[in-house]
Amino acid sequence: MAQRKAGLLRDAVLPLALISPSPLVLAGLRSGLTQFGGFDIVLAGAGLDDAREAAFARAEVAIVDLDSDAEALGNDDQGPAADGPPLVLLVPRQRAAAELLRAGCSVLPADAPIAMIAAAAHAAAAGLVVCTPGLASDALRFAGIDRQPDALADPLTPREREVLAQMAFGLGNREIADALHISTHTAKFHVAQIISKLDANSRGHAIAKAMRAGLVAA
Repeated sequence: MAQRKAGLLRDAVLPLALISPSPLVLAGLRSGLTQFGGFDIVLAGAGLDDAREAAFARAEVAIVDLDSDAEALGNDDQGPAADGPPLVLLVPRQRAAAELLRAGCSVLPADAPIAMIAAAAHAAAAGLVVCTPGLASDALRFAGIDRQPDALADPLTPREREVLAQMAFGLGNREIADALHISTHTAKFHVAQIISKLDANSRGHAIAKAMRAGLVAA
């Protein structure tokens, strides 16, 4: 099912927002992703604040260049706003990725090739969190992720674990409802409960925290 959804996502045109203070970087990303195909660049701007004011022009994923401006996230190092799209961050190699990954952002090196950025954008749109092996290794080392996770103050119910597993496959509320034979309203309620219990600020953030806690397979 996850493979079928991934195929559908690749065939669809994905609305993207591009964020960078560098006109050269913006031009390079726009040109590369346009030539790659499958994307509609609906917004290109210098900062996340302006993008939020424009409601991200209804982009489904935002690609944010942190190499040109390490402060581009401002006070948002805890991840994307609940009402914003998933973020794919392009970071300088010396920047630790652990906190960004924990916040539910996908993280790639600033010199990642266009094909990798394109793949990460589609994965982020499917609710997944993406990084390279090198950045993942650094994140694991700096975050001490091999520690035994603390028990949740309010444990997930068996049904919530089933919903969480479907979320990890990148399914939306309607697809979760179909897979588990429940109503869309009930699926939406369970997703909200999972995000709340995991103290997350988005679906991607919840999945990242669940993977870190061993609640779903990485």
